[in-house]
Amino acid sequence: MLLFYEAVVKIQKNTLKSETTRQMVYKAIRFYMREQDLFSDYLPPKEYDEYKHSQSERYTGVGMDIFNDHSGRVVCIPFPDGPASEAGVDYGDVLTFVDNHSVDGKSVFTIGSLIRGNPGTSVSLVFQDSKGATKQYSLRRRQIKFRSVILQRSGQFLVLKIIRFTNETSEELRSVLDSLVPDMTKIIDLRGNTGGDLFEAIDTASMFLDSGTKIVDLKTSQGIKTYAATRKPIDTNSKLFLWQDGFTASAAEVFIAALVQNGRGISIGQTTFGKGVSQCIIELTDGSALFVSNAALRSPNGDYFHLHGLEPEYAISGKSHDLSVEEYASKTVEINEIE
Repeated sequence: MLLFYEAVVKIQKNTLKSETTRQMVYKAIRFYMREQDLFSDYLPPKEYDEYKHSQSERYTGVGMDIFNDHSGRVVCIPFPDGPASEAGVDYGDVLTFVDNHSVDGKSVFTIGSLIRGNPGTSVSLVFQDSKGATKQYSLRRRQIKFRSVILQRSGQFLVLKIIRFTNETSEELRSVLDSLVPDMTKIIDLRGNTGGDLFEAIDTASMFLDSGTKIVDLKTSQGIKTYAATRKPIDTNSKLFLWQDGFTASAAEVFIAALVQNGRGISIGQTTFGKGVSQCIIELTDGSALFVSNAALRSPNGDYFHLHGLEPEYAISGKSHDLSVEEYASKTVEINEIE
């Protein structure tokens, strides 16, 4: 620490462009955290305060998930019937500007707080689509009644779309399952599900697995902790097909690995994103916060899938943003006749 302080003092004394000690410390911490992986970060007090406020109920957004892909681009997943989707934002579009401010180098947490705001206000967003074309929209923020589970029909199948794992996902899914014929063939669509609440994903997987079945291991600096199904299952007999793509990540990958590797589900699609770490938020005394990757995720078979992803049992070729529901449904029909 003395060496760091000495360096700060010498830089301030000799550089042509001097900054305050606080600014230099913030930059040093952020640089170090971002060097760890794509998902670790540091927010100074002002940015972290804006992030917390953007999560409150009085703030609203445009109905869109954002995350960094492996090259650091900000990829967008619009939610059904939200302002972004209705305006024309497409699955997999890359966000480049928010209100004329480049997102380059900014934390996704900071970008999210810039997009969100008071209901009725507008935000200007610029995107690059899959062909490299630029698109710009002025979107009006509004209160969105978000449901993480949506029941849809595709041909002969009912499709359970899990958009993201929230603290209500397991109860929402339980309600839908209660309305269906118990042993009917089901599809669980996890395309574009970038994760969310890890422990909710564990609880949701428990619905389809016998009690005591291993779901995931979490490896931390303190050791390895195993999480297994603890709830009484409500569906252990129906045939399950799991749809995945290159934007399926984190908690959604845990859910898929738990069902597939325990012989409970059949995966279809593309290799998943490969976010095999979980994060925690550590608040510091000055009001800033560390976003720390504190655990590595290990599948029931003992595989670490970080940066590698999960390969599907039945692959569909093509790019994630180009593949339609019909193509997945057609592949599912084909596999259903084989299995």
